[in-house]
Amino acid sequence: MRGQTTLDFAIGISVFLAVLIFIFLFIPGLLSPFTEGAQEETVISNRVADNVTKSMLGTPKRPYSLDRFCTVEFFENDAAPAHCTGGWAGGNPVEQQVGLDGDRTHINITIRGNVSSGGTGSDILCWDDSAEQIVEKNSGSCSTPFHRGDPAPTANDQAVTATRVVGLAGTDVTVSVEVW
Repeated sequence: MRGQTTLDFAIGISVFLAVLIFIFLFIPGLLSPFTEGAQEETVISNRVADNVTKSMLGTPKRPYSLDRFCTVEFFENDAAPAHCTGGWAGGNPVEQQVGLDGDRTHINITIRGNVSSGGTGSDILCWDDSAEQIVEKNSGSCSTPFHRGDPAPTANDQAVTATRVVGLAGTDVTVSVEVW
């Protein structure tokens, strides 16, 4: 006889399986810092969302309260009015206006909300010049849609969205900044 009992065999196999399970659980954690992720896009989307809602379309004294004139001019792609703190040049792509390289990073800035009884809350909003108020884009009286940039490709797993709830012309709206 070799002196091996069933109990010795069970203990040996249990230790072997415990070590094997530990290795399978521990190795992915070692390699995860080196896998490619959407970390850069997350930082960019948050930085742009903060810049747009706290500075470009409002004032640092009243963050998250957008100036109607600055907001309309930004979404019309016109130059910033003199009183807007985040001066930008008109006629440029939205990526350039928020300080990004348009060849490397793409961005979409949209203001959504519900300003009528028939809205869903996720409707794209726009400015109606004739009524001097915010309306849903599908209302038919939209002068300036609050939407800049191309939509993110549906097959892109690296798109990141940052949202901020802000006030615009007495209405609570949501600013979404999508980066890919």
